[in-house]
Amino acid sequence: MRIINLIIFAAVLFLILGALTVLFLRLLNPEWWKNKVWRATVILLPIMGIAAILIWATGSRYEMPLIARIGSVMMPAAFILELALLISLTLSGLVFSIGRISGYIESKIISGKESFSGGRRRLFKVLGAVFPAVIIPGGLAGVSNSYGSINVAVKKIPVARLPEPLRGFKIAHLSDMHLGYYVQLDDLERAVELVAEHKPDLVLVTGDISDDLDILPQALELINRLKPKFGIFASVGNHEYYRGIEKVLEIFKTSPFPILINQAVAIDVDDYTLYLGGADDPVHLRRDNSEFLKNSIQKTLGHIGPESFRLLMCHRPEGFDYSAEAGIDLVLAGHTHGGQVGVGGRSLLESILPEKYLWGIYRRGSTTLFTTSGMGHWFPFRLGCPAEAPILVLEES
Repeated sequence: MRIINLIIFAAVLFLILGALTVLFLRLLNPEWWKNKVWRATVILLPIMGIAAILIWATGSRYEMPLIARIGSVMMPAAFILELALLISLTLSGLVFSIGRISGYIESKIISGKESFSGGRRRLFKVLGAVFPAVIIPGGLAGVSNSYGSINVAVKKIPVARLPEPLRGFKIAHLSDMHLGYYVQLDDLERAVELVAEHKPDLVLVTGDISDDLDILPQALELINRLKPKFGIFASVGNHEYYRGIEKVLEIFKTSPFPILINQAVAIDVDDYTLYLGGADDPVHLRRDNSEFLKNSIQKTLGHIGPESFRLLMCHRPEGFDYSAEAGIDLVLAGHTHGGQVGVGGRSLLESILPEKYLWGIYRRGSTTLFTTSGMGHWFPFRLGCPAEAPILVLEES
């Protein structure tokens, strides 16, 4: 029943987007409508999207992984292309409409200026053509980039009041793998091999590990190959709850490393004690989770005094707000995927969602937050915001 509902929803979505694209091409871009290639593209694209849905559903229903994989690749590609067409045709159509209105007014009010009017129309045509020339390739590039390799890069993290034994301390931050759909075990294995080259001191996994719980045990074994000196620890994300928290916890009972939920552990680093905690996840989206996160962080590290170095794994970066109030030294988060669109190492959505701390380093008082863009995604689109498994090197700020 769930697959049938998904098929119906996705098919209706493609039909609506397809109808709007045809309408906007016909009404706003009449000259392009006369072109057979444009007409064929906007008519066939939703059909391709629906065919991709059926291919994926068939592969999933009858346990044919290759068929399901083909469908899962085709679906988002068709959706992104459809959306890119719709946006570019809308913007181009508006430019063309302004050009037509401008030309009409000019010819009626300013007589004898027909050649100038014709030049103005040509300018508007060129400007209108820029949108599909930029947006459509950009959309396809975003889909293509999402299948690229996971970036393992060193990032220096400035921390206030950093004790001497933790200066230069290396943490491999793994998060949001979402294994099972667009990121597979072999992708994780390659990333683990790259991470191992950096010899991290500690490995932290901040939730949303696998959307296929059947492969979660194998994923944990792969991560355990890193064998860092001070251990591997995980925290919970919303997808652990979505997929079945009881089963996840059962798997972790035999895991080579623990998952921390409202718990903290003491780690001895050269005779200095580092306190590491893992916050719980509120599960819900689009709600004010501040009170939940505050209570969880209090349970996790509230009993540890501010004279100690406190490191928090919190899947949601919103936990930074209370962490800063509590003076927690360092918070590692994921969840956002960096908005999956970025520029210059920051999310492109940063300006409209500053309170979400989407990607990168944030500081408030003596507290530092690092939000990773994550190793995977549940929708394959990344533009200027690559999948990552960063090596965080702590340094005195």
